Amino acid sequence: MPYATLNGIRFHYETQGEGDPLLLINGLSAPAASWLFQVKGLSPHYQVVTFDNRGVGETDMPDASVYPTTQMADDAAAVLDHLGIPKAHVIGHSMGGTIAMELAIRHPQRVRSLALCSTWAQGDGRFLHAIRSWMALWGELDPESRFRYLLMPWLYTPAFLADPAQVDASVKRALEYPFPTRPEALERQGQGILEWNGSRLKDIKRIRVPALVLVGRDDNLTVPAFSRVLAALIPKAQLKLISGGHGFTIECWEAFNRAVLGFLQAVKK
Repeated sequence: MPYATLNGIRFHYETQGEGDPLLLINGLSAPAASWLFQVKGLSPHYQVVTFDNRGVGETDMPDASVYPTTQMADDAAAVLDHLGIPKAHVIGHSMGGTIAMELAIRHPQRVRSLALCSTWAQGDGRFLHAIRSWMALWGELDPESRFRYLLMPWLYTPAFLADPAQVDASVKRALEYPFPTRPEALERQGQGILEWNGSRLKDIKRIRVPALVLVGRDDNLTVPAFSRVLAALIPKAQLKLISGGHGFTIECWEAFNRAVLGFLQAVKK
């Protein structure tokens, strides 16, 4: 598997497909492998680049009290540098959306378009409390319990959660990732979220690339109201609601991929 030393640590990354570069940036604690359905659906049309954020998957976990969103955006830029990609379409999910916005703020010449999925500019008290609860409880639970009881109620729709077979299959798939996220990494990424939240409202207004703000109608973590506010901040943004909850990249992956492909094809015209 490909690795590169960037910003002083070893990163794991992968590329698949050919065409215009498309960088996928994942959310809190999530490894690049969870983009499986997007790589499958998008790589026939684009050069899809995925990577493990610092602390997650096969990327190193440097010692620090916090992984700032600014640093993680610089990491994403370094991945592009390593691959010799001057500019890319960028998709960010959840925390990955905040990293994608920060990439567009700090390195505007690197971003051709943004798809900001299940993300936010300023989360409310309920959202922040959920992040803090994960930070507090992650180390108290085994990997299966973390996913089944701590994360899943926030990720999937009521219909999905009412089906034990679907729940068990999702848990099994999550446990197949060979490098479960360590508590320290989740705490450091989570602290980065808490510090970034609401701090970039004026800068987000200066983002000038075409942007799709995409959210699941049943998202109860980054609720659709967050996306409405975000879409209003970005001058060239369009807002789209589709089926699913926060984890619609998995539960409703076909609808998600169609929405993203439609947006990217329109950008190319």
